[in-house]
Amino acid sequence: MRSRAVLVLLATASVGLLAATSSSAASSDQKVCTWGGTPAAPTGVITLDPGITNTPSTQPTQFVATGELGGGEGCSGTLTFTGTIEAGTTCAINAPFHAKARGLPPIKTVEAPQPGAAGSQLVLLYDAQGNVVGSEQAQFLTSAVNESDPAYLDCNSPQGLTFANWSDTVELFGS
Repeated sequence: MRSRAVLVLLATASVGLLAATSSSAASSDQKVCTWGGTPAAPTGVITLDPGITNTPSTQPTQFVATGELGGGEGCSGTLTFTGTIEAGTTCAINAPFHAKARGLPPIKTVEAPQPGAAGSQLVLLYDAQGNVVGSEQAQFLTSAVNESDPAYLDCNSPQGLTFANWSDTVELFGS
């Protein structure tokens, strides 16, 4: 468990370091893509089963998050995460999750190792060998309305929130 905490700390530090690096080598090797549109026009879709509510879940939640990639060279097609959110998630607090990814090489698996708040959570992206190759941070609190549930009122219902729109930015680190 301690080695995982060190890995998360190093990965988080590397995200900050890469973002602050202004050398031409760092910027030419990294790739930043939009995923699922923008906060003003979210096109990403997530489905949740069972739905999440304002009460912490007592079982894992299965999810599929999918959206079109955009934003530059190598940022085309559809990226999809298929995975499981740990028990304890709510509409306000996102529990850690694990998922498989398809659609944007070299990403094979993803992990949100720590809880997140209010629809935003740091996610680490891994290649087939288990190396951290990037990060992403979904944005569920968009300026556009969620057409199926504009005020997220489903969070108060027995079935919970089973569908939402979102947008995202995916960053793949340089070699």
